[in-house]
Amino acid sequence: MRALLLAVWVTLLPLQAQPKIQRFTLPNGLRVLHLEDHEHPLVRVRLLLRIDPGDTPSGRQGLSLLLLRMLGHAETADLKAEDLDRLLEESGIQLVSSLNPEGLSWQLVARSRDQDRALGLLGDRLLRTLFSSSVLMTQRLAAAQLVEAPGDLPQDRLQQALQGDPATRPTQASLGAITVEDLLAFHAKVVRPDRAVVVLHGDLGLEQAKRLVLLNLGTWTAQEPPAHSVQALPIDPDTPTPTPGSPSRMPLPGSDLRIQALAPRPGDLSPETASLLALLIPGDARLQPVRMTLANRQLLATLDAEPGTAASAWSLFQGRLASFRDRGFTQADLDRARRAWLAGRSLDSLHPEAQMESALAEVLGLGVAEARVKELTLEQLNAGLRAWLDPAAFRIGAAGDPEDLKVLPKP
Repeated sequence: MRALLLAVWVTLLPLQAQPKIQRFTLPNGLRVLHLEDHEHPLVRVRLLLRIDPGDTPSGRQGLSLLLLRMLGHAETADLKAEDLDRLLEESGIQLVSSLNPEGLSWQLVARSRDQDRALGLLGDRLLRTLFSSSVLMTQRLAAAQLVEAPGDLPQDRLQQALQGDPATRPTQASLGAITVEDLLAFHAKVVRPDRAVVVLHGDLGLEQAKRLVLLNLGTWTAQEPPAHSVQALPIDPDTPTPTPGSPSRMPLPGSDLRIQALAPRPGDLSPETASLLALLIPGDARLQPVRMTLANRQLLATLDAEPGTAASAWSLFQGRLASFRDRGFTQADLDRARRAWLAGRSLDSLHPEAQMESALAEVLGLGVAEARVKELTLEQLNAGLRAWLDPAAFRIGAAGDPEDLKVLPKP
């Protein structure tokens, strides 16, 4: 009886009125999405600043990470860093920044009466930061610690090595080469209103939202980057370089064996196919003992094995992935994933953060449409699986005792 009531409740959720997405663009090119909801006296703000891979000069990998830290810890033209923290605490304003595949992101939560102060503080932090060598030195060390992650288990370094090729992955050398001039040039290049999207949700009407954004971000203008030359750094020959089909090696004397393959999401994979695959692939029993997880639009397959079993472990790892890719899913799997997605969508529609995420995904071309989920065929689903698990796109690596790694295929 309880299960039946839950099923009826989930079925009725889509019938509830959801905030309508209203869009407007400021004269400076800043796009704004507004979701009006007066249920609680709160206002939520999400600001996404898009950064493309080509924005980072060669030899300055990690500029995005270091810029984010500088924007969060340096003084501004009006405030010292500790003053900003004090104002946020006194006002009960939550401000969180993050680096994600789309770019730099800031999330604000404030009482509706503090909305002007909250967005004003974010604008001050984003647009009027003072870059100094002393703060750069401190934040460079903090960023290097995040990149190197010295506290992680030895095998965890393998996943870090697979996240990207040496030409784009931050290193201590690339972070150490970044100067204040590099940051200023990068800031001028990427911190532009025509690259940003703002999502507002909560206790404010459309006209009030327009006034709020125009007052605090309306003067934001694109700056011409200063003339600046960057000297490229040589790639460290000891850095593991993932090679399609063969594992790069990370010798860890005395350690157990770990084999991993990272599969970036294909750029032409439809959002609907990607969403259902993300529900089906992780935890599929046919992959065992290989584990598959999904994070940041990347699938990561992992196999842990005992020392001395490298040859058999490698064969098992390759066989599981190939068999899983070739067999694909059944119609029952597709129906199950579709029901799970629809139920999850109904629940997400009740959460403001999920509503904002959905609105942002739509404007970025990553939105998932219910009609297209219902129309997705089994052939399309399995074609997406084969594309995502294409061996030519894998970045593969192995970590363990050097003697164990010798028996693995040569790159």
